[in-house]
Amino acid sequence: MLSSSPKATTSTDTASTIVVSQLNIYPVKCCAEISVETATTTTRGFENDRVAQVIDKDGTFCTPRDEKHTKLFHVTPRLTTDTGTATGSTNGQRLVLQTRNLAEEDVIEIDWSNDTNNEGVDNSSRTSITAEAMDTPGRVNLQDYGDDVAAWMERATGIDGCRLAGIGSDFERHVQVNPDQGEPVPSTTLPSSSSSTDDTPPVDNSLADEAPYLLTNTASLQDLNRRMIDRQKQPVDMRRFRPNIVVTNLRPWEEDSLKKIRISGVEFWVWQRCGRCAMTTIDRDTLSRTLEPLLTLAKFRKRENNMKNFGVHLVPVVPQGQTANSMTNGEIHVGDEMEVLEYDEERRAEWAKLFSGEINE
Repeated sequence: MLSSSPKATTSTDTASTIVVSQLNIYPVKCCAEISVETATTTTRGFENDRVAQVIDKDGTFCTPRDEKHTKLFHVTPRLTTDTGTATGSTNGQRLVLQTRNLAEEDVIEIDWSNDTNNEGVDNSSRTSITAEAMDTPGRVNLQDYGDDVAAWMERATGIDGCRLAGIGSDFERHVQVNPDQGEPVPSTTLPSSSSSTDDTPPVDNSLADEAPYLLTNTASLQDLNRRMIDRQKQPVDMRRFRPNIVVTNLRPWEEDSLKKIRISGVEFWVWQRCGRCAMTTIDRDTLSRTLEPLLTLAKFRKRENNMKNFGVHLVPVVPQGQTANSMTNGEIHVGDEMEVLEYDEERRAEWAKLFSGEINE
């Protein structure tokens, strides 16, 4: 069970409209984010999110969890139009990578026009390879971006023999259940009381760790930072938690209690909570490591199996009459309202006991 703690405090009114305050995509897994005003939803995540990853010479994915790979965080992506104008739009034609570890003019530009989270893209000009992906049995089919990109990535990160590889038309990967959370995958096509079984289609995923979307709550970060300051620790920013969707006007940790939500007409199941690891302990600017915020989270957010949670994973609901392969993409914008369609009553009671004291119906 979660550890008991003082009640969380917030200035937000529970009757306030819950709104999207930030949207992030991470074109290259484990590298820096692009904050966007509008993001296109697909079954396996936002368009252009976690489409590529850095692998070592053995095809093993590289992660800043390994201290030798921390410089990945300083690889900064930018999407551009076909005229070369930087837009930050998820509809960019090229991906430009740069890093503070190299000269300002030392950048690499990648043709990104055929790289999306959709099926049927044509990457025939690239070499097909197999590589490991996070928590995925066996290896997955990816497309290698070539020697020039690999050479730049090696200079930028210091990872010997590394390469950049990404999603192609033959890519297939599904959500990964965290056995320490004990939360089955919701079916994307069955009623809300159902979970996936051997007879229901698996839920698609990009190269993201466990699920195609991650949602966090500004009030939860504020409460965490209050507790850290009380312990004479430095507060952290939301970059530590790498969310896709950040919302405002939920009460602290109330995201735990959600079961089904809707944003701009797109519905999501709120699935397993996100157990946090050493990635959160790395300062994104200095790359220095401490034991925070994990030590503070352990004081009041630790559940069974040592899970210290911050944020919740989402999987998209496939509209009635559609399939995962034919599902119409949607758009989510900063400022959109988030509607709560259904609560998980067991989680809601747990949240109320620990953080609210009561739930206002």
